[in-house]
Amino acid sequence: MKSSSREDSSSSTSHRQELRRLLEDPSLFSRIILGFEPYPYQAEFLNDPGKRIIVCSGRQAGKSTSAAVKTIHFAATHSDSTSLIVSATLRQSMLLFEKIAGFIESSILRYSVRRKTRNRIILENGSRIIALPSGSGDTIRGYTADLIVLDEAAFIPEKIIANVVLPMIAATNGYCWLLSTPWDKNHIFYRIWCGEYEGWRRYYWPSRLNPRIGEAFLREQRKLIGEERFLVEYEARFLDDRSSFFPMTLLRRCIQDYEPSIEEGAVYGYDPGGRESLAALVGVKYHPENRRWKVIYWRAERCESYTDFDALIHDIHRRAPMEAIVVDETGIGGPIAEHLRELGLPVVGVVLTEQVKEEIFGRLKLMLERGELILPNDTQLLSHLNCIQYERTWRGGFRFTHRPGTYDDLAYALALALYHRPARSFLL
Repeated sequence: MKSSSREDSSSSTSHRQELRRLLEDPSLFSRIILGFEPYPYQAEFLNDPGKRIIVCSGRQAGKSTSAAVKTIHFAATHSDSTSLIVSATLRQSMLLFEKIAGFIESSILRYSVRRKTRNRIILENGSRIIALPSGSGDTIRGYTADLIVLDEAAFIPEKIIANVVLPMIAATNGYCWLLSTPWDKNHIFYRIWCGEYEGWRRYYWPSRLNPRIGEAFLREQRKLIGEERFLVEYEARFLDDRSSFFPMTLLRRCIQDYEPSIEEGAVYGYDPGGRESLAALVGVKYHPENRRWKVIYWRAERCESYTDFDALIHDIHRRAPMEAIVVDETGIGGPIAEHLRELGLPVVGVVLTEQVKEEIFGRLKLMLERGELILPNDTQLLSHLNCIQYERTWRGGFRFTHRPGTYDDLAYALALALYHRPARSFLL
């Protein structure tokens, strides 16, 4: 009897030790509880106990999956804690939240869920995981958190991070993890990355760290999206934004969370591009209730045949008749505009002289500065805008170029669309 009692006691002690090890080792927790086998660079991040962590990552390096696992471990081991998942838009924060929910629902932890809603999970230990958009700061103001995970932090306005987010963990001495593909250097994400703020652990994850991403795929992406955007999105390099005509500080203010949809009565801009550029189409619609224009459609691709792209435009017009389509008639654009007229589209032709470029980009910038344009949180569209550079001419005007290794076609298409009838937004 005594021998059996000693064996039971020894077994119980062993189980407690294994449980303690499981809870103290997030990478082991990941493998045993969640069924996720991290790569070595992910395991290093998972096991980092630091309260301030920044991850500068390329696409598909696994930052969101790693953050989901680390957030679940935090909630499971910190009773009555509040973990906030925050991004510039609800759609972005929900992507990380859905990864968290997926891990929980497919593991033994599903039995520890007390309540689950669309953007909130409450565990039996009282811990909450909540997904929120940063918006203008109002949607998250007032929360007190033990952990804040800022996903795609480089796209969240700096004043929200500094003035709204970080104060949420002041009273709790909480944790903050910044995760993002990089963008410009005029942002708190870059300054933290460069070490201007003490106490942050830094992780650099270019996409090539992921063993599942092959060299052939990376070569293909470099060709498809351009050298500069490739360096940002796959090599996790920061841009120098100082010479941009549309700096990210300006663009961030105009980003909103919404589902783009083709609408009747919209105005479209069409930049046919050329051999070294893309065919680009952008649609905008004026909303009188808030006196703002909204980007409702965008597409840019390399065209082997403009007939196919014209057919796409004709199909959009057939489904939701356009008010107008403003076409760059410079060079190859002349025959394309004529073809669209033959298809019955309401074409307005524009020849892009240097003076017209100055006018359309100047008008677009003024609308952005005045908050009269709503942009989607789309990397491709933002990069086409952000890459536009300018220099002063001897006459006092502007000459526009774009940074090497970039595409600017969506920027021209958007500027053309707003060139048609933006005057009413200026008059209201």
